[in-house]
Amino acid sequence: MQSAYYFSTKSYKLNTLIITRMKLKFSTVILIAQMFAFSVCGQKPTCKSLHTGSFKVPTKDAGTTYIKRTAKEQYEKNDYLGYELILSVTWIDDCTYELRPKKLIKGDPAIMGDGTNVVRTKIKKISANSYIAETTGSYGEGTVDFVVDIIDEKPPSE
Repeated sequence: MQSAYYFSTKSYKLNTLIITRMKLKFSTVILIAQMFAFSVCGQKPTCKSLHTGSFKVPTKDAGTTYIKRTAKEQYEKNDYLGYELILSVTWIDDCTYELRPKKLIKGDPAIMGDGTNVVRTKIKKISANSYIAETTGSYGEGTVDFVVDIIDEKPPSE
């Protein structure tokens, strides 16, 4: 009788140990899966994360403008309109910045204006792959909203 009790107790402890190990492995697998999901899917960008990176603005009227933004400069290229230029970037707050023409690489010199041209852009709504920007500027009255596609959130390497 004593040996039967000994084996059943030992068997119970062994089963408990196996179940505990299985729970630990399962928990580890779940944790790794969650980490993978967060790293692959990523989180929704913030205004701050959009201060640098690569973007594009597709429009019916003006073609597609490609943008590479660093902390202090923004490079823009639009083949349809035939221009490339560098603008200085000044961040007013986390979601608002001003652009001033700095250097014309290609295109109509009128783009540079008289040296007082300023475009103020406010990031209004952010999704996983794009944001809506509202612009005002010295080019005219009123505001213009447009969708900016996020190509890459990392600073461009040049």
